[in-house]
Amino acid sequence: MAGLTQQLWGVEFQSPVLLASGTCGYGQEYAGLIPLDELGGIVTKAVSVEPRPGNPPHRVAETPGGMINAIGLQNVGLERFREEKLPWLAENLDRSHVLVNVVGHTADDFATVVADLDDAEGFLGYEINVSCPNVKGGTLFGTDPEALGELVRRVRGSTDRPVIVKLTPNVPDIAVYARVCEDAGADGLSTINTFPGMLIDVDARRPVIGNLSGGVSGPAILPMGVYLTWQAARAVEIPIIGIGGIRTARDALQYVLAGASLVQVGTALFVDPDVAINVHREISTYLDQQGVARLADLVGALETSGHV
Repeated sequence: MAGLTQQLWGVEFQSPVLLASGTCGYGQEYAGLIPLDELGGIVTKAVSVEPRPGNPPHRVAETPGGMINAIGLQNVGLERFREEKLPWLAENLDRSHVLVNVVGHTADDFATVVADLDDAEGFLGYEINVSCPNVKGGTLFGTDPEALGELVRRVRGSTDRPVIVKLTPNVPDIAVYARVCEDAGADGLSTINTFPGMLIDVDARRPVIGNLSGGVSGPAILPMGVYLTWQAARAVEIPIIGIGGIRTARDALQYVLAGASLVQVGTALFVDPDVAINVHREISTYLDQQGVARLADLVGALETSGHV
């Protein structure tokens, strides 16, 4: 599958397919289910300075086009992640790359996690989560251009590893925020995080989710994710990771044509853990059928001539 390889951030990605943060734990949870080392990589569950218990139940519910979740960034915290999770990743993933998803209440929190992890082994870089809609203040940085720029500069000054910023869709013009990140020193963008939403149990007359609202993901958000990825890609030169509703190779390729070099598969894993592997293999088949030598030749190759 040589046609799938791409050089990004100083390393070779053997596949464009990664597992999305919050859907694959810290990698070990899926190790017995799918061949992780066949993928491009994984993005770990969020890591914060202190452990977080998360939101009250119910945390997850199905929607007609996917799911809604309000996990609340539950995680083991910085110390346990470094001592327990990273060693397993370093020992068990040889070819797949690991991005550590980082969260915090303040810029100091983000910088602390990055600085403390930076000399450890087992991962390539960071995905800076400024866009979680189901915790208080979760989109604070992602919806304020000035605060976002300051945060990215702060993180950039704490590491030489790749810094990828995960953007929220809940802004008037995502291109503005993409450019802010690039100007502040980000090496890449993840587009997009979930959309805020609510489900109501009409018999109980109560919200289904214990947090009242949550983040909507799955096939329903695919068109929005593709569109916002396209908008971001036209605004910046740094690589983009497309996220949102991917179940098939053709879903993933929409993101690639819109400008994404890599994609993340998430919600679909809860239906079928093999989805990410299938998408990876089906993209290779597509390239062969279309006579395309390299996936990289399709990145941003959307043809818009003749359209208004």
